[in-house]
Amino acid sequence: MNERDWTLLTMLAQERSVTKVAQKLYVTQPAVSRRLQQIEQELNCAIVVRTPRGVELSAAGEHLARYAAEELERLRSLREYIDSQSDEVRGTLRLACANAYARCRLPELLKRFAARYPHVDAHVVTGHSSRMGRLLASGEAQIAIVRGRFDWAEESFALDADPFYYVVSSSPLDLSRLPELPQIRIVTDSPLEDELHRWWTERYRVPPRISTVVDRSDICMEMVRQSLGYSLLSGLYIGNETKLFREKIVFASGEALTRETSACCRTSTLSVRAVRAFWDFLREDVNT
Repeated sequence: MNERDWTLLTMLAQERSVTKVAQKLYVTQPAVSRRLQQIEQELNCAIVVRTPRGVELSAAGEHLARYAAEELERLRSLREYIDSQSDEVRGTLRLACANAYARCRLPELLKRFAARYPHVDAHVVTGHSSRMGRLLASGEAQIAIVRGRFDWAEESFALDADPFYYVVSSSPLDLSRLPELPQIRIVTDSPLEDELHRWWTERYRVPPRISTVVDRSDICMEMVRQSLGYSLLSGLYIGNETKLFREKIVFASGEALTRETSACCRTSTLSVRAVRAFWDFLREDVNT
């Protein structure tokens, strides 16, 4: 068995689908099935059990997947150590980034970072902040960029990003009439959902009229532009858009709904040159 086999088994444990594993490895489904059969023959045990819903790992398969994950982690640590001994900044940066920041700030940031450090490869995972925090805590990410409250005892600092949330529409509207109007809801993580719900129930006695639910900010923004409804969006998504109406979301106390953006990392990972380079680059960007 080799690194590719370890990756295959680790992905299979996560996805429980040969088809999805094949897509992620950029190979055909028969090729994955064939390699699984070869591993089973080599080890003389069944790794997967096929069911109508996909595949499940056998007891031996579960044990083998844990072994594969441990071997991948050892190999990753070895590579990071070797890279840290080089005089040149090189290696792989594992970055987890909240959706809003990833869409609006990260591409331009990575472009400038790559120009300065061309031998660093960035592996980026995006998603809701709660999941990005879990990736950092588990060690799957070296640096996480998160939005909102995130209790992290190690290295962290605030990033320059619009913290406010707004009611956004294609034309001016009367906020007292929101319950009558169609809302385009973007799926977000639970802490923010709770805050938006609190704001709504402070102001209105009826639930919102949700006409559309989407999971991507660019789709939501385009629907707002096409006058399909209003939405409750981060200032990061809106950016410098001048053709849209926006009004800050403010609680009854007079406090605006905000979500700060923070960069977080483990202190121990700063010994990895690629991680230290990106961490310092982020700090420099905030201070300029």
